[in-house]
Amino acid sequence: MKIKQLALISVFIAGITLMTMGFTITIFQGYINFGDTLVMGMGLVVGWPFALLGGIGAALADVLLGYGQYAFFTLVIKGIEASIIALLALRSGKVQLWGYLLAGTWMAAGYGLTDVLLAGEWRVFVVSFGYNILQGLVCGVLAFSIQSLLIRLKKLYSV
Repeated sequence: MKIKQLALISVFIAGITLMTMGFTITIFQGYINFGDTLVMGMGLVVGWPFALLGGIGAALADVLLGYGQYAFFTLVIKGIEASIIALLALRSGKVQLWGYLLAGTWMAAGYGLTDVLLAGEWRVFVVSFGYNILQGLVCGVLAFSIQSLLIRLKKLYSV
């Protein structure tokens, strides 16, 4: 790993933490935020396998905001979310809108299953998925809309 890559990954992790903590709307058993925009962006810019690190900043935000019970799940869910984008970008270096929406849908499903596990009831899946799909789709559209900027960032840092 190059120093530039390490620095860029660190900036993304910090940015994800700040975006997750700075713009939150409390819901159900957690909160809605815009950090997924940068999680997906990180997947595009740093690529595979470093995209797996996309969950670190969001998991840190969970701990700092008092939702520590979600931190491990967040680490895995967001790492996979960023990896979906990274893997879809392998061929052309960019991702179609449906790819971002797929990553956001994965995130919503992952948290739906997490809430089922934490609450012990399958009924909570529908509520959790409903809130999280809103976040996932909005952030997917936002990430897609800044894709050209992210591609320039990737080229600038030769990642």
